[in-house]
Amino acid sequence: MGENGYLPYLMFFGGIILLIWILMRRNWRGQMRAKKDRGKDNYLVSNPRPENKQWSMSGGPADLNKWQVEMLERTRELQAEVDTKLLILQRTLMKIEASALSPEERRPIERTLQESRELVGEGSPNFSAVSELLCDDTKRAEIYALADQGQSQTEIAQQMNLDPYAVEMILNLRDS
Repeated sequence: MGENGYLPYLMFFGGIILLIWILMRRNWRGQMRAKKDRGKDNYLVSNPRPENKQWSMSGGPADLNKWQVEMLERTRELQAEVDTKLLILQRTLMKIEASALSPEERRPIERTLQESRELVGEGSPNFSAVSELLCDDTKRAEIYALADQGQSQTEIAQQMNLDPYAVEMILNLRDS
């Protein structure tokens, strides 16, 4: 290799470095322009936090928010447990009804079978409705006012379009 042996390589790598610099500069300018258009300090003002559900306590202290999250997690866990147990009960009832029990064998468990059928027929309570009611002071106060007027739990649930189990639980929490 002579004196010009490295020159083509130097020119090639020099061209690549120049190309990279031009592309990076273009990218940096685009970022700076976008940042200027968006505004550094006004980003949160122009993009406010989305509004939460009315019953949410997101504006409260951190401990209250943590409590609400824990309560909603427990709610989901309870809902899953109750649904699972109802499904097991339903399958057990189907197996008992399909089995050939004599009337003498069936008589002692007939009352329990009837109560189990009623439980399965009612379904599981909506625990998330209880969580929402616990967080919504106005609805909870309205439930308490209707209960103080002498209305039954089912009447309150129908009037307010709520789950009867949720109304029952809210009223039971008031007494405790």
